[in-house]
Amino acid sequence: MDDILLRIKKDKVYHELNGKSIRKVGQVFTKKEKISLKELSDEIENRTVKCPECSNVMANLGHDFKAPKISAKKEWEIIEGLYRIGKTFFSCGCDGIGYIPQNEKDYKDYLERVFTDYKNSIKFYQNVTLEEYPDKIERINYWSEKKLKIETELKTLK
Repeated sequence: MDDILLRIKKDKVYHELNGKSIRKVGQVFTKKEKISLKELSDEIENRTVKCPECSNVMANLGHDFKAPKISAKKEWEIIEGLYRIGKTFFSCGCDGIGYIPQNEKDYKDYLERVFTDYKNSIKFYQNVTLEEYPDKIERINYWSEKKLKIETELKTLK
């Protein structure tokens, strides 16, 4: 919502639904209209979307998610596993969504590599002082939780 308001303010052009453009408008939305726009934006972002195939609630995997074919069961299992460990498909467009394993072997290798990275992050924060990182405990807890999710996922593969 804020990006819409900033763009309108920057361009100083407001496009009405009937196609007319109003130039050099100061503040397009009144305070009341901003609140309404925020409420509408929140409602859209938090709505429940159901799968057209099975009617279950769909997970928000991100705007960069490309769904595999319905028949690609193994690929869907990998996507489900990635979601369980917290991987989603949002990006700013700079680097894309990153590496996505295509088969079970690649997925296991990916999990082991990420697991090692998380362990190294925990070790790093365990060896720093509170003066360097006042939020040291929170950082250790963060990486520990992520590591636990990977451990759980690796156990399901074996």
